[in-house]
Amino acid sequence: MRGPNVEETKMRKPLLAGAMALALLAPSYALAGSWTKSGSTATMTRTNRVDATTQNFVDKAWNIGNFEIQAGREAQNKANTQDFLDYARRIIRDHTNMDDELKPILQQGGINAPTALDKEHQNLLQQLTSATGARFEERFRTQQIDGHEKAVKLFESYAKNGQNADLKRWAQSAIPMLENHLRDAKALPRATQRSTSAD
Repeated sequence: MRGPNVEETKMRKPLLAGAMALALLAPSYALAGSWTKSGSTATMTRTNRVDATTQNFVDKAWNIGNFEIQAGREAQNKANTQDFLDYARRIIRDHTNMDDELKPILQQGGINAPTALDKEHQNLLQQLTSATGARFEERFRTQQIDGHEKAVKLFESYAKNGQNADLKRWAQSAIPMLENHLRDAKALPRATQRSTSAD
C-alpha cells in the first residue's frame, strides 16, 4: 500500500491547524454571545429594580408637571384678567424647565416616566376645558392651590426620604419654585361675579 506522499502531508497540516483554531474559537464566540445576552438581561434587571418609592414619586411628579403645563395653556386661552395670564405664563415656563431637567435624570437612572396623564389629572383638565369666564378662573385658582399644596408635600417627602440621589437633589431644588407658585395661586383674585350665561 502506498503511503501519503510529501505533498499531501504538507497540504493537510494547514487544514488541520485551521480546523483546530476554529474549534478553539467556537467557545469564545459562544461565550461572547452569552455575555451579550447576560449584559442585556442585567440592564433590564437594573432598569426594573427602581424602588417603589422612587417610581411613585416620578409618576406623580411627571403628572403634576405635565398637568400644570396644559392647565397653564388653558388659562392663557380662557383667562380674562392679567393676573391669571401672568401666572399661567410662569407655570408653563417653570414646569417646562423642570421637565427638561428631569428627563436626563430618568434616562441615566433607567427610570420610566408615564406617557399620558393619569385619570385624576385628566379629570382636572376636563373641568378646565369645560369651563369659561369667571367659572374657569375660579376652578383654575382652586386647582392651583390644591395641586401645589400636594406638590410641595410630595417633593419635600422625596427630598428627605428618597433613594435616588439625583432625584432627591432635583426635588429639593424645585421646592422653592413650587412654594412660590402656591403663594401666587393664593394671591390670584377670587373670580368676581360676571355674567355666566355663556358657561
